[in-house]
Amino acid sequence: MGNMNSKQEKETSRPEGNLFGLNWGHRIALAYIGFVLFMIGLVVMAFQQKFDLVADDYYAQEIAYQGRIDQMDNAKAKNYTLTVEQSSDEVTLRFPTASTGVRVQFFRPSDETMDIHRTSEESVMELIFLRSDLSSGKYLVKAEWQADGKVYYEEKAIVIN
Repeated sequence: MGNMNSKQEKETSRPEGNLFGLNWGHRIALAYIGFVLFMIGLVVMAFQQKFDLVADDYYAQEIAYQGRIDQMDNAKAKNYTLTVEQSSDEVTLRFPTASTGVRVQFFRPSDETMDIHRTSEESVMELIFLRSDLSSGKYLVKAEWQADGKVYYEEKAIVIN
């Protein structure tokens, strides 16, 4: 009987290193299936991502960018800088001189639906935006204005808390 017990023990016990009673072929197949499922998951997640273009007509804007560079150079040559001030309930943009043809965009890189645009053909020295119209986060203020017969442009990054 002693032999019988040791024989039964050998049949029921697993060899060392054999995980869950699987041989190496089964483990390779499980690893491959796991990898394939992981890759399928990544593909599904990639297709669910939302990609916003900075602008729908980015190609035309890129071709005309030299004009934008000239406008920035005009501002640097005259030492014109846009001042952005934040208070508890508003954001104020101050222009260096009385300006007409003002176009301002609060550009939100993470979500185009949060962008704010404002234009003014009147002569202005400042524009005021309510903080309640702006969500918390990073904005790029893009301002274009006319003064002294020239067009000026400047961009400033701000963070709304």
